[in-house]
Amino acid sequence: MSNKTFDLKQLPIGITELLYSIQNEQEIVITNDNIPVARLTLLNPFAETRLPLGKTAQPG
Repeated sequence: MSNKTFDLKQLPIGITELLYSIQNEQEIVITNDNIPVARLTLLNPFAETRLPLGKTAQPG
C-alpha cells in the first residue's frame, strides 16, 4: 500500500480525489503543521459489511 501525505492548510484536492486515491489502495495521511491528524484508508473491500438477511423481529 502506497502512502501520500497532505498538509491540511495546503490540501490540493477535494474529497472525491481523496476517495479515488484510497480506492487505488493508497493510504492518505493529513497533517497540520507536519503533525499527523488523520489517516484515510480503504475499508476491507472483501469483508461483508451488510447484515445477513433473515426474519425481521415482529412486535407482539
